[in-house]
Amino acid sequence: MSEVHDNPAHAAGHTPDPIIDAMGRLVKWVFGPDRATRARTGVILLCAIMYAICCSAAFYAAEIGLMRSFAPRLLLATALPTYALFYALVRSGKTRRLRDPNLMIPQQSFSLLAIAFAYTAIGPHDRGLVLILIALVMVFGMYTHHPRQSVFTGVLAMLMLGVCMGVLSHLDPAYYPPTLELLRFELLLGTLPPLILAAYQISTWRNRLSLQRRELRATLDKVQTLASRDALTGLCNRRHMQDKLQDSVRRHERYGERFTVVLVDLDHFKRINDQHGHRVGDEALVAFAAAATMVLRESDTVGRWGGEEFLFVLPSTSPRQADVAVQRLRDALLRAQVCARHPELRVAFSAGIAMHEPGQALQRTLELADRALYQAKHEGRGRNVMAPPP
Repeated sequence: MSEVHDNPAHAAGHTPDPIIDAMGRLVKWVFGPDRATRARTGVILLCAIMYAICCSAAFYAAEIGLMRSFAPRLLLATALPTYALFYALVRSGKTRRLRDPNLMIPQQSFSLLAIAFAYTAIGPHDRGLVLILIALVMVFGMYTHHPRQSVFTGVLAMLMLGVCMGVLSHLDPAYYPPTLELLRFELLLGTLPPLILAAYQISTWRNRLSLQRRELRATLDKVQTLASRDALTGLCNRRHMQDKLQDSVRRHERYGERFTVVLVDLDHFKRINDQHGHRVGDEALVAFAAAATMVLRESDTVGRWGGEEFLFVLPSTSPRQADVAVQRLRDALLRAQVCARHPELRVAFSAGIAMHEPGQALQRTLELADRALYQAKHEGRGRNVMAPPP
């Protein structure tokens, strides 16, 4: 049986917009093929844009005499290859398994180095402007860092600027007046610790909310599974199968995708329970479900219809193709061991096959499959019977 990969847009007569397709391909090429990679490359490119704005401001500062002329060129020369490397690593997916897949710690460490260098290159009376960039780095990190990373960034900023202030005021006290440097360091000590604490708390709250969201999603998935799955076999339960049947009817009405239903009943199941116990009976049901899941296609739906009855919904499948698939399942069950304590035990079944016809009520299709199943059991079990077309 061949699988059908349908496109609703084409089926409905719509043609894709070439401009939208081209933009979609461009976004994937620039940002990455999957959502997680696109989010990470977006962060990298945003940081690069912010750094480019700062470099532009540095060039202007050098032009009006606030910064030494060589500094902007050096900042730009180091930023281009560094951010190209960050982008290449994230875009290629090589950072996906790292604890810091966005490379935020390397990015912010580089930013702090650049800020420290800019601090040394600005004139004595305007040097305090660079300290504002430290606050920008910390605020940005509040929404991207883990709590410990926020503390690391803040402490690193204090150490780097503190070392710069102390060393430069000692080596060149004329250009780096010790009194002004001491004043700036005191201001740094007065402003950065509260920022570090705020960043730590916000990062902690963000992580806690993220954890609660993941737990809520896992709980909802579990509730959904319990509501739609049979607890014993793991197959769809009757309620979920009814929804699947309605979906198949809607697809048939909208796109003309016909489907076949197969109603299956395990042969002599009561005898298995009576001779070997209900636990072995449960193992027989599980063995049948495992074999059906393995043999049928991913596009097919298998559900427990009730007791030892099962229902298959096979899209884009004729009754004869369904008969071949069901026979393949029968052959697989002849080789499948049901219970280790009873290695000779095998699962057999009877099947009724019916195709849903245009304009036919779903209940009528199920009735035809049920009649075919009854005929299969009446004729000796262990066989398939196809319902005659109406």
